[in-house]
Amino acid sequence: MDDLSLRNLVLATLERLPLITASEIGVAVHHGIVILTGIVPDESHKALVECTVLNLPNVRGLAQKIHVSADVDFLDTDEQIAMRLIRMVDWNISKPERDIRVRVEDRWATLNGHVGCREDFEKVEQFASVIRGCCGFTNHLIVTDAKGKATAAFEDEAA
Repeated sequence: MDDLSLRNLVLATLERLPLITASEIGVAVHHGIVILTGIVPDESHKALVECTVLNLPNVRGLAQKIHVSADVDFLDTDEQIAMRLIRMVDWNISKPERDIRVRVEDRWATLNGHVGCREDFEKVEQFASVIRGCCGFTNHLIVTDAKGKATAAFEDEAA
């Protein structure tokens, strides 16, 4: 099957899927590899599209670039994300070496400052990853000892 025929098959299949707005999914095919782009309302819709396309005959591979568009009214604001993250740090990390500053822009958190140990570094990352509305974070925290001397510097970024 040539790429144009496979593209038409994918488009026709997407049209028949329940709950999927096929007009919001872009389809391209190159040497049997299907490239999907577009927006769906949640992860289950994304999984449905991916599974359906992968199970079509003559599909050799899938490059999936579909984004999930969250309901913006449901998500917390940057200020709420920053306040919640700072509160979680204050409640759960009591080391005197702690000096953490949080910056949030477009629901992306950036963490700067110092923590007393690797465990605190990992806790702060965990807090940032579970804050409702936070789409990701960059961690520039430095682990320092009681005298303020840097013992390790890790840098992580997660979406």
